[in-house]
Amino acid sequence: MSLKKWNTIFVIAVPVGAFAIFWLIRLLFGAHVRLVAWVALFAWLIGSQWWQSRTLGVRTQALKDMWGLADQRQLTAEDLHQLAPQYSTAQLQQTAGQRPQFLPRPQVVAQITAALKQKPITKKHHRK
Repeated sequence: MSLKKWNTIFVIAVPVGAFAIFWLIRLLFGAHVRLVAWVALFAWLIGSQWWQSRTLGVRTQALKDMWGLADQRQLTAEDLHQLAPQYSTAQLQQTAGQRPQFLPRPQVVAQITAALKQKPITKKHHRK
């Protein structure tokens, strides 16, 4: 999933969730508990931001670990494409670096990392 799509989902989910929490508390307990509704609203906003930061940090670290193993074996995104054919070489190239522009499914990253740990992948050399 691209980071743009990931952030778009987050930007939509946070206000919708905040609105739902605010109005649910007001409906259940009445308008006189406005303070409780505001506290719940801010708790939701802070919690959702924490969750977003934590999740993105964990996924970014998993990508760094995967690329660290790939770099040790001098593998490129094209080589990793053999281990994860559902993603293109260009998409896998976007996962490299400090700020990845693309996030593959966590299960795929774990699968590639496990494959790199189990046995060394040798590059295919093309004869000219």
